[in-house]
Amino acid sequence: MAKLSARVDKIHTSPIRRVAALLDEARERSDIISFGGGAPSLPPPKRLLDEFSRLLNENPLRSCGYTGTKGIPQLRGAVAEDVKKYGKVDFDPHTEIIVTTGATESIYSSLMSIIDPGDEVIVTDPTYLGYRETIELAQGRPRWIPVHVANGYQPGGEELKETVSKKTKAMILLSPDNPTGRIINESFIRTLVDLAVDHDFWIISDDIYKHIIYEGEHQWISRFPEAKERTITVCSFSKEAGIPGLRMGYTLASKQIIDSIEKMQQYSTLAPESIAQFALVKFLNENMKVQYIRDSVASYISKRDLMDKMIQRYLPLAKTVKPAGAFYYFVDMRDYLTKTNRTEEEFAEQLLSTERVAVIPGRFFGDNGIGHVRMTFVTETEERIKLGIEKIHQFLNA
Repeated sequence: MAKLSARVDKIHTSPIRRVAALLDEARERSDIISFGGGAPSLPPPKRLLDEFSRLLNENPLRSCGYTGTKGIPQLRGAVAEDVKKYGKVDFDPHTEIIVTTGATESIYSSLMSIIDPGDEVIVTDPTYLGYRETIELAQGRPRWIPVHVANGYQPGGEELKETVSKKTKAMILLSPDNPTGRIINESFIRTLVDLAVDHDFWIISDDIYKHIIYEGEHQWISRFPEAKERTITVCSFSKEAGIPGLRMGYTLASKQIIDSIEKMQQYSTLAPESIAQFALVKFLNENMKVQYIRDSVASYISKRDLMDKMIQRYLPLAKTVKPAGAFYYFVDMRDYLTKTNRTEEEFAEQLLSTERVAVIPGRFFGDNGIGHVRMTFVTETEERIKLGIEKIHQFLNA
């Protein structure tokens, strides 16, 4: 049998995708309490769903047809106005914005556009598990800045200075972060921007949770005048419109980067999904987004606070930080794991098989995540959050 490429052997299957597949199989039975996924728990606005129906009924040929690779001009224009409203920064919708098939394609196309073999990309440890694989697919090398629960998972400016080298080509920064929920502080961003200017490297700002904020404020890196031309801002409609399955994202960057991403997309996905583009024009222009974000954050903050209380009550030896944004608690379980002589992978597998509660092992988010688990608080009801934490408590005591 013919061999596969060596490239495929380097890619690890995402543990989150494995959990998603398991949940798909078990969804009809509703017997798994999932703290594993990362999808919004509120459905899209009804007016947005009505717009999908209208488009299909009134103009099905156009709604289901091809669009340009960069996305329709109306949506790029609406995105430019939205970014100016929230980020106080101007992007030309014709040359500095591209619509992508989710944020995942944007990260992939961005790295493929800027990385040459041997280039280094700085990321925090832990952070989103998809970065490492994509950096290595682009033949780059990840460099890690460890972050810890003791300092709120904030990266340090001195550690960044020590990590930057002649081979540094970019830093990827996710804020609010997955899995830790921390919002990056302004002092670190100022250090990052200064270093990027001095050492001439790119900043990839992953802003997919930019509106899921409970305390503090999202820092728009491209708002810093010296940073805009070297910052690639990755965004998604998955969280801010409740449509993760439609795979709609967008990227803000200089014309040079947007043109490069457009070339990449021509030979990967060809063009973004069409009907969602037309519907999202109305979503942005008629202020559906404002109400959806307000409702989402109100729901999520209630669940976040409940999970915090349950962790303190039933897992008193665990260490964590109350997330300022995003969907997750990143919980240091090492005191429990040492007592029971388990790794967090073994703990997650046994918890799922015996108690039917799904969590994500922390080591997949980086070596500094060993001994931790990620628990999502947005997807389950408050009653099932209570039950899930109680089941973890029972499992550990058993």
